[in-house]
Amino acid sequence: MIQDATDQYIATILAHYPLAGKKVLEIGCGGGRITRDLARYATSVLATDPDGKALAKARAAVTAENVTFRQAPSGVPEDLPPASFDLVIYTLSLHHVPIGAMTASLEAAGRLLRPGGAIMVLEPGAEGPFMEAKQRFGIGSGDESREQAAALSAIEELTGWTVGPTIHFETAFLFSDEADFFASKVPNHAQLPAERLAEIRTFLTPYKTAEGIVLRGGRRLNVLTRS
Repeated sequence: MIQDATDQYIATILAHYPLAGKKVLEIGCGGGRITRDLARYATSVLATDPDGKALAKARAAVTAENVTFRQAPSGVPEDLPPASFDLVIYTLSLHHVPIGAMTASLEAAGRLLRPGGAIMVLEPGAEGPFMEAKQRFGIGSGDESREQAAALSAIEELTGWTVGPTIHFETAFLFSDEADFFASKVPNHAQLPAERLAEIRTFLTPYKTAEGIVLRGGRRLNVLTRS
């Protein structure tokens, strides 16, 4: 699987925030897919994630000298000095923060920003066949609509911050074939009933191309600045 096959994440980020000369804190780096692109433009990137296995994968994939990886159980490191960064970016991670802790996480991120800094929140949208497959078949992390709605509410209700317009865009997931799709997104497929497997294969058929299976997923971006 190739995530974000057409590099829409970094293109959208750059269109709404200049990374040149900036120190960036990335919350929820996962396997480092977006970290790699942030490092190409920012002065430095501190990439965090609570998952040690994901961090090991990210360290292997991203070897840029201006990137540091760190495990942070709560997402935002608790021992960093205030005003350390120009940008804090949640890369598809705010909805993974426990709902009751989302506001506190954003507030902690804000304390780490220099004057004029910004919080950028990148979250899944609801559009596109990839998101439909998550909801219908529970692929990947499954239906997270409740958590995503809570993340949006936390952003909109954050005291002392102005939320910029929501930027909607799509990213593409490229799978070489059905086997790649099932291995990447349905690891328990061997235990599924034959009827369920057939239903998933029928769903995938319209998205088969000469390059492979292309599923697009909606994404949303918000930039928060101090009021």
